[in-house]
Amino acid sequence: MEPRAHRIGVIADTHVPSALRCLPDSLAAALAGVDRIVHAGDLVSLSVLDELNAIAPTTAVVGNCDPPEVARHLPARATVEIAGRRVGIQHGHQSHFLQNQYIAYGYDAPEFDLFYEAMATQLPDAEVIVFGHFHTPIVREWHGILFINPGSVAPPHARPTFVMLEIGERLSARVDLLA
Repeated sequence: MEPRAHRIGVIADTHVPSALRCLPDSLAAALAGVDRIVHAGDLVSLSVLDELNAIAPTTAVVGNCDPPEVARHLPARATVEIAGRRVGIQHGHQSHFLQNQYIAYGYDAPEFDLFYEAMATQLPDAEVIVFGHFHTPIVREWHGILFINPGSVAPPHARPTFVMLEIGERLSARVDLLA
């Protein structure tokens, strides 16, 4: 019998209270029953971390929009082991010089390989790399690493999204819309 897969709720860019007054109820409902939550930055308020920890143990990193009072409490990047797999987390913002090389392109453009390479170098042991920053969801394997951007919980970009990651014998991830 295959062991139970660990369910990880992956979110980013909640921007509470700058873009949203509070986390949407639909997010709490979508994350109910997960084993862990990963937040890839731009919480904007530490209250977000408190709310998420009430649902499941949460690992979060600082984003480029997080104010100093949040940044003091969060690392720039983290690597956690979940069910024997190493999951790296970083918001995804890079130096302006590097971002100018790929930011105008989509995830599949050859120029975006610079981003994937930078993230893989910054999180060298990760089998899964979770990032935010771009507010556009993706689940993509690149050179044997599963890259996940859950999109954004906060507007004004496209409809709010998150990713459900399952870690077991296999890795699987899917982008879900919030109601």
